[in-house]
Amino acid sequence: MQPLTALRLLNLISFLFVLLARVVWYEAPVGERLAIMPAPFIDAIFGVVYTTLLIWCIRPVQAYPADRTLIFDMSGWFMLTMIGYGASSIIGPPWELVLTTISFIALCIIYMKIQHHPNRSPWMRSPFSVFLAWSSIQILILPFRILRDFRFDDLFGLTTSEWVTVMLILFALGAAFFIFVHTDWVFGLVMIWYYIGLFFNERLTDFQQGITIFSVIIVTVAVIVVFRKREKLFAEEKRPVS
Repeated sequence: MQPLTALRLLNLISFLFVLLARVVWYEAPVGERLAIMPAPFIDAIFGVVYTTLLIWCIRPVQAYPADRTLIFDMSGWFMLTMIGYGASSIIGPPWELVLTTISFIALCIIYMKIQHHPNRSPWMRSPFSVFLAWSSIQILILPFRILRDFRFDDLFGLTTSEWVTVMLILFALGAAFFIFVHTDWVFGLVMIWYYIGLFFNERLTDFQQGITIFSVIIVTVAVIVVFRKREKLFAEEKRPVS
């Protein structure tokens, strides 16, 4: 078996472990839903996350030398991400926090490796844009779950509701900044989906709902600007030289 084939097989096995962990072994946390958590219909994004990752695992790469090199470079981090993410889904606190953090750091490393790799195909980044965006949302929600489980009503002088307000604003600004810096409009689409889910979760105050609307507008503008910029760039690259 060729080394590349073996690596891709290991990547697929680690992905299947996550799929089993999330679909078969996962038990949803008990307790009242948090204000920072989106409405249940938002969970449909999991289908997009898993489908794009599965396609990434099995798609042919013989015609893309840069992609083959990148797979060698990132496969170890990919397996660490999958194992950490899958294990965090079936292990409760406090190890859930540790494993989720390790998985998220490994995912960030994967994203940066893809981002800075020359001549990669566009499909190499898109699955991880979706996965990184959704993982960022999970990282945002996790501390609020911990505060709820340990019955903390305030932290550093701010109530949980006030922390929700602060984090909704910072998260939206951070998402827009990320989209512009990395010219990643796919990442932004997931963020828009999340804020739409927040608006309909029936647990936000009127002010917080206003923040979600404002956040959707900001992120949507960032997505449109970056998308049009990339389309213009691609058009210039395809234009024949006279």
